[in-house]
Amino acid sequence: MRVHKILAASFLFALSLEVNAQTIWTVGPMLHVNFGGGQKKSVSFAVEAAYWNVVKWPYSVDFGIEFDRKKTRLYSEFQTGVGIAGISGGPVFQFGKDSGPKLGLQVTSWFNYYLGLDYRIIFMRNERRMAVGTYVKVPIATHGLESSSGNSHWDSDWD
Repeated sequence: MRVHKILAASFLFALSLEVNAQTIWTVGPMLHVNFGGGQKKSVSFAVEAAYWNVVKWPYSVDFGIEFDRKKTRLYSEFQTGVGIAGISGGPVFQFGKDSGPKLGLQVTSWFNYYLGLDYRIIFMRNERRMAVGTYVKVPIATHGLESSSGNSHWDSDWD
């Protein structure tokens, strides 16, 4: 029960930061079911972090590491979206014991707000693999909040 209270408090705190922020970092775990490409279905686990700039046009870059059976994937995507939905794409590098290193392209469409769903396609050496997944992201505001240095006061224009 205590964990639920901590998660709820963290969620409310993160929500208050995001409302006022102009730039945001998000980080969280991802779980995908991978299929296609002539391979067996597999479940992969990833951790992803993203930097969002929402001042004028919302854009982002993310970085992730994904573990899938005996393979590991490192990826980065450029993203854009409208808060609850978006698209992204970028390079992916896969390596593992059973196969040599491979470089490819990953394209993703997503729908979220803290808890999300995504669909991605990975193009790698004449192979197309798809994945459907879910994830949780925790936002951390980094810019756009009121200054706590004392330079900004509610009565700064008082005579």
